[in-house]
Amino acid sequence: MEYLGENLLYGIECNMEIFTSTEKELASYILKFPGETSQLSINQIAKKLHLSPATITRFCQKLSFSGFNEFKHELRRFIDLQNAPVEVNNIQQVDYLAKLYQDHTTVLRNTFQINTYRDIQEVVSFLIKAERIHVYGIGSSGIAAQEFKYKFFRIGLYIETITDPHHAIMDASLISKKSVVIGISISGETQELIKTIKIAKKQGSPIIIFTGNKDSQLAKLSNVCLLVTSKSNMHMGQNISPLLPFLLLFDLIYTELIAEDYKKRIHLRDKTLRALGNIE
Repeated sequence: MEYLGENLLYGIECNMEIFTSTEKELASYILKFPGETSQLSINQIAKKLHLSPATITRFCQKLSFSGFNEFKHELRRFIDLQNAPVEVNNIQQVDYLAKLYQDHTTVLRNTFQINTYRDIQEVVSFLIKAERIHVYGIGSSGIAAQEFKYKFFRIGLYIETITDPHHAIMDASLISKKSVVIGISISGETQELIKTIKIAKKQGSPIIIFTGNKDSQLAKLSNVCLLVTSKSNMHMGQNISPLLPFLLLFDLIYTELIAEDYKKRIHLRDKTLRALGNIE
C-alpha cells in the first residue's frame, strides 16, 4: 500500500476490513482526531485508548510503515498539506514530492556506489559466453526479470525468464554448464528462489544474483552478486518502485556489454527494432 501524505486518511478508511477490532478503534480515533494524534507519543495514545503499544505498531505496519514514528511523521505531513496554500508554482515547493525526489536520487546514487566496475565486467563476461541465460524472479522481482529479458534479448542474448516457482525449479534441473543463471530477490531470502538456485548450482551453471542483502543466502550462492540499495529506512521509501535500482544495474550492464562489441550489438538492436516497426 503506497499512500502519499494527502491520501493517508483515505488509505486508512479503505483498509478497515484488514484491521482487528482494537485496530479499528485506533483507526476511528485517528480519522476523527488526526491533529491530536500527530502530537501524541505511542505510549500516550496507548494509555488514552487502553491499547498496547504493540497494537499501534502492528496497525502502522499494516499500512506499510515501519512503525508509529514513521506513520506519525506522515500524518504531520498530511496536516501540513491540508493547511498549505492550494496553488504552488514549483514542484519543489510541495514538500513530500521534493522528499520523494531526494529518496529516488539516494537509491540510485547508493546503488551505483556499492557495486564495482569489476563486478559489472564479470557479469558481462558470463553473459557473452552463455549459450542461454535463465532469469528467475518471483513477485515484483519477476517484473524485474521480465524487464531484463526485454532489454537484453534485443541485442542478441538468448534469455528464458521464469516467474513461476515450480516452473523455475523444473527449468533449473535441466540446464547445462553452458548456461548462466540469474536470480533476482530484494531480500535474498525467498525460499523458492533459493531452492531453485541451489539446483542450478549443482548443474554447474555460473550464478549471478541481484539482491539488496549482501549477507543473504542467495548472495552466498552466487559467483557474482550485484547489490541494490534498501529503501526501507527512507521516509518516502514505500512510494519508490522496487524496480528502480534494478533498472540502473541493468542499464550499467547493458552499456558495458554493448561496448564490448559495439557494431554487432547495435546491428542486432536495430534489426529487432526494424522488425517491430514492420509489424506496427
